[in-house]
Amino acid sequence: MKARGLRQFAAFAAIGVVNTAVYYAVYASLNIWMPYLVAHGVGWAVSIVGSFLLNSYVTLRTKPTWRAFFRYPLSAVANVVGSGILLYVAVSRLGMPENISALAAGVLVTPLSFLLARWAITSGAAATRACEAQAQPQPQGPEQQITEADSSK
Repeated sequence: MKARGLRQFAAFAAIGVVNTAVYYAVYASLNIWMPYLVAHGVGWAVSIVGSFLLNSYVTLRTKPTWRAFFRYPLSAVANVVGSGILLYVAVSRLGMPENISALAAGVLVTPLSFLLARWAITSGAAATRACEAQAQPQPQGPEQQITEADSSK
């Protein structure tokens, strides 16, 4: 992996620690009175917005766009499904504690999450820039302005 990719992954991982703390706070709070898989889904949904903004600005150094925002959760489906499956297997099949299993599942899906998040944010931003460039009127050169002025006579 190139230096830029390593820097991005390190930033993504650091933001992931913050994001995991947000997720875990929501998950552990809700897990007291609702099933652990429901708490997992809600915790993920709450943390996704902050994760998107931080990864846009800090990790990928790009301005967030609506297009990227709508792609980001779609790309993170692999994260929530993968970590949910790992959480389920750890709790139901291996008998591990629910809270520890949730943390372990999140760590194990991090590399895939990074690749998908980078794709969602950068492809969303690039597509938005391309659309904006097409929508802007092209500046006219002096020849075109004279031709238009002459043609109106």
